[in-house]
Amino acid sequence: TEIEWSASRTGLINPVAIFEPVELEGTTVSRASLHNVSIVESLQLGIGDTITVYKANMIIPQVAENLTCSNQVEIPCHCPVCGGQTTIKNENGVKSLYCTNDACLAKKVKAFTHFVSRDAINIDGLSEATLEKFIAKGMLTELADIFRLERYKNEIVEMEGFGEKSFGNLMDAVEKSRKTDVVHFLYSLGVPNIGLSNAKLICKELDFDWERVRQVKAEELTQIQGVGEVIAKQFVEFFQMEENNRMIDELLKEVELEKIEVSESAQKLSGLTFVITGSVEHFANRNEVKAVIEEQGGKVTGSVTSKTNYLINNDNMSASSKNKKAKELGIPIITEEEFMEMLK
Repeated sequence: TEIEWSASRTGLINPVAIFEPVELEGTTVSRASLHNVSIVESLQLGIGDTITVYKANMIIPQVAENLTCSNQVEIPCHCPVCGGQTTIKNENGVKSLYCTNDACLAKKVKAFTHFVSRDAINIDGLSEATLEKFIAKGMLTELADIFRLERYKNEIVEMEGFGEKSFGNLMDAVEKSRKTDVVHFLYSLGVPNIGLSNAKLICKELDFDWERVRQVKAEELTQIQGVGEVIAKQFVEFFQMEENNRMIDELLKEVELEKIEVSESAQKLSGLTFVITGSVEHFANRNEVKAVIEEQGGKVTGSVTSKTNYLINNDNMSASSKNKKAKELGIPIITEEEFMEMLK
């Protein structure tokens, strides 16, 4: 085993176990996230140790146990990306490693990558590697600079992998992304713990009004189902930081927030919680069903509980654990057709 330390846009430096490739659940695996310093310590890891690995939920490679326990891993004092000082933070008994350098390139690259991703501002043609090159050349120092890349046309067309056509395509994608909405804009900013679904919940509660989102109080946020005190505190702190407000003001000079209309029909599934399982026929995939439910005011969760109102499953007789649980709890199992009837 070896350990690689991977810096992220939040400053968190994640330990990753690197090991000889093994076959797991039909794929070849040679890396597994160790998540934090506490896990590294509890496993007593060291370079060259023999470990066993498994796939959590048959998807995510994890280290099960360490058979040799040499306990020789040195926690890095310097960030692997910028060389800045690191610090260990202890939050609720869990120790994690962070880079203390605000100007760390990893923080910038990850923030830019997140900003341009499909569920955020959605700019095709800006991979992490390309962003890294632009940042290293000083073309990007803040998010709004993405909308000002035109001024570096001469340098960019000369870069490897670029030319007039690629640059033109990139500029078209940048122009197209200037029109967005409050939900995707909020998600794009990289507020701690605000994924797309949380962004939707918060914006919906605040009538998709950007100024209300920006100035919301923690007490108001904790009234929203799925938003706890920690998330609310971090959210408010993010929007109180002078640097973040300057960044947002610069972005608002470049992007147009299109209004999201809240129609009466959008409340048809308000207050209802769904679980979706099995294959779908009338939608491209289960994510599309989820999007429809959320648009109509409903909520989608991953597991059946007493709070679930409906399980959507075209195969009522399937022996899946979700079907069994729904039957035990007396939760209606409905087909796609029945679900679509609810929308009419």
